[in-house]
Amino acid sequence: MKPLCVAHRGCHWHCYENTIQAFEAARDGDFWGVEMDIHLTKDHQWIVHHDPDFLSNGKKIVIKDEKFEDLLKMPLDNEWNYEAYCPSLDDYLKTIHGSGKTPVIEIKPKNPSFKYLKKMIKQVKQYFTLDEVVFIAFYPWPLFKLQFLYHKKVHIQQLSEPTHPFIIKWAYRHRFGLDADFNCLNKEIVDKFHKKGLKVNVWTIDQQETLRQCEELGVDFITTNVFDQNS
Repeated sequence: MKPLCVAHRGCHWHCYENTIQAFEAARDGDFWGVEMDIHLTKDHQWIVHHDPDFLSNGKKIVIKDEKFEDLLKMPLDNEWNYEAYCPSLDDYLKTIHGSGKTPVIEIKPKNPSFKYLKKMIKQVKQYFTLDEVVFIAFYPWPLFKLQFLYHKKVHIQQLSEPTHPFIIKWAYRHRFGLDADFNCLNKEIVDKFHKKGLKVNVWTIDQQETLRQCEELGVDFITTNVFDQNS
């Protein structure tokens, strides 16, 4: 089975990851989904960036310590030396809306309150129905809360890495989909999730050999920096 491709932090081959430029490239490319990461600002707004901090003009900026409107104006230091900024959640959603691409939203805070998760969902529903979106997280608490609030209406996947093998059992027990490091998986695990009607994504797949192994495992999706649906 050929897995569906998710552009990791947008398509950032020639632009800075998790920026509008990367999301536009992914929107226009041959991908099933466009993955990104969100954090909460000091004034509890959702903003897009992978790490909890970034460099702007050589200065370290911690996202949770800054206000939303200020962060939007801070240029990101980057290796391509062009002007780029952290997008808002709305910016990301608007960019891929209508493209047929699936939003894949990684929730970075460990345990955001119900209030801020509801706010996130409200923003998402301005552009997509809940069954068109996938929410992922390393911490299970945001996923539990989304499951409690929206039940089967929301697609959730538990991120897993080899240092936390118990997480796979946790995800299976609570009927979370799985979004695992390739080294966590084998055919038995994939089949076990599929028998329960749960999807399996694998990250981050950038080698041809590993891509073919994912096909043999029968995973549903891969998150990648390299491949698209033509690979």
